[in-house]
Amino acid sequence: MAHRKPVCTFIENKKWTLGVQLLSLLLMFQIHCMMRTSTFILFLLIASSQIFSQNLPQQWRLSDDGQFITAGDKVSDGLYDESVVEEIRLYFPQPNYWTLLTNYYNSKTDIPATLKYKGVSFDSVGVRFKGQTSYFMNNTAKKSFNISMDVYKDGQKLEGYHSLNLNNSFSDASFMREVLYYRLIRKHTPSAKANFVRVYLNDQDWGIYQNVQQLNKDFLEEWYESNDGINIRADVPDGSSTGPGGGPGGGAMWGDGTAGLNYLGSDTSLYKKYYTLKSSGSSLPWTELMQACNVLNNSGAYLETEAPKMFDIDKILWHLACEIAFGDDDSYVYKGKMDYYIYKDDMTGRWASYDYDANSTLLAAHVTWSPFYNASKVNYPLLNKLLAVPTFRQRYLAHMRTIINELFDETKVNALIDTYDGLIRTGVFADSKRYFQYCLHL
Repeated sequence: MAHRKPVCTFIENKKWTLGVQLLSLLLMFQIHCMMRTSTFILFLLIASSQIFSQNLPQQWRLSDDGQFITAGDKVSDGLYDESVVEEIRLYFPQPNYWTLLTNYYNSKTDIPATLKYKGVSFDSVGVRFKGQTSYFMNNTAKKSFNISMDVYKDGQKLEGYHSLNLNNSFSDASFMREVLYYRLIRKHTPSAKANFVRVYLNDQDWGIYQNVQQLNKDFLEEWYESNDGINIRADVPDGSSTGPGGGPGGGAMWGDGTAGLNYLGSDTSLYKKYYTLKSSGSSLPWTELMQACNVLNNSGAYLETEAPKMFDIDKILWHLACEIAFGDDDSYVYKGKMDYYIYKDDMTGRWASYDYDANSTLLAAHVTWSPFYNASKVNYPLLNKLLAVPTFRQRYLAHMRTIINELFDETKVNALIDTYDGLIRTGVFADSKRYFQYCLHL
């Protein structure tokens, strides 16, 4: 069941004016519905659409009977259509393109290429290698790619998107974990669209890739009324530290609290060392991050009342529950300092977390995780602080029960896995470059 919230029954086909009438409506709605602010903003959007002819964000819809706002239940189409495997062909004019891609990995410099998709050619797209472990620990030619459609030609898009991530399924013998995980959790938490594509480089078959949506403003626009909030990746900025093999990355020391929403002090430069600002409509994004960390870690007995002013508690609890239920190795709950994003919605003024990097979900090594895995660790405040509040804890457990009852329906999930297998099996077996032998045991 998709995430649904009721809309008050007094919504009628009326046209409101701005100013006092909308302010009065706000107060009436909050008292009458007792709904969380983010859902209320969506309600206001419905009302104001009578004036401005605005639409809900793409991932949200109003039910046919007008009683519920539902999120995350739409089947993706277009570039992320899960029912087909389209070809993406990249043509490099440089005879030494592989050497260039390798040499430019650390600097994340794009090299120009032509992309062909559904018979249409797009010239001057930017291509580079991506990934950390999937790059350094992978001794095959099956690298992951990032494609920037508009790096050389302003405004160029592929079916509405500026950027593509073609992931090589490193450490994923099923070749489908990201597509499956994001499809399932999308009903309860914002998650990237993903599907399968077959990649060719200069007409040489490079096999099946998982095509995963970039977590940029295009993504935010699909989940929020505005994409002008503060979008931050929990990981060190490019080049500020090294990962395996000497390249950029967060490296080890997981759980040290540096990018886990711990309070590092009032000096904002301390946060800039460990987080990467992706986009912001705010002039003081680092100050706002610092303030949020201060509230989360230093509110003490007042956290139950103070945290909801700064954080979208419900969204965060859904995100944490999904990570633990699916044994996500690349996650906040496991690493505590990377592989997740936080976004401050500029309409509600509240922060929420969401998932990044799902190729290490559904790991057998993590089936013994309890619902409160790592909640005792002080450097994991989203777990340690929030789940210590009884009302938040109860809501979190309710979310976990919903996930288990709905998303772990063996009949439905196995049918979905079989569908994906039917799409990719031939392409995977034909792939001589793959890191793993194909295995449907996730």
